[in-house]
Amino acid sequence: MLATVQRVSSAEIHINGLKHASINQGVVIFICIESSDVSKNVIKMKNKIYSFSILEDDSRTMSTSLKNLNEDIMIVSQFTLAAITSKGTKPSFHKSAKPEDAKLLYYEFVNEFKKETNKLVEGVFGESMDIKLTNKGPITFNFKV
Repeated sequence: MLATVQRVSSAEIHINGLKHASINQGVVIFICIESSDVSKNVIKMKNKIYSFSILEDDSRTMSTSLKNLNEDIMIVSQFTLAAITSKGTKPSFHKSAKPEDAKLLYYEFVNEFKKETNKLVEGVFGESMDIKLTNKGPITFNFKV
């Protein structure tokens, strides 16, 4: 399981030209399910991201987490994070989970975050989406479990 997490001042998801969801200050989580992933990876990834010190405290240092601050969360499925780009000029996606398997674990991941009090919005699995975001910092972290 792979994730790219970006701190944002704001973010929006548009589908077919219409606004689907938006958040204010918080994080956008681009999540990729790989073929080897199981439910325990979902819980481990959620806990890692939720507890990771990516947010600023009162002293303006990155020393607090979503667990401690009630900032917004946007989750978007993005299978291209698993792209193998080290050989040739065309990506290989053989490490990505099959869509039917990925969809189950994606929604399990979303449901883990729904247990928290943060505002949560999500994209639509498998849908072509336009994501508008203002990266704050810029601060971006990549996670793998």
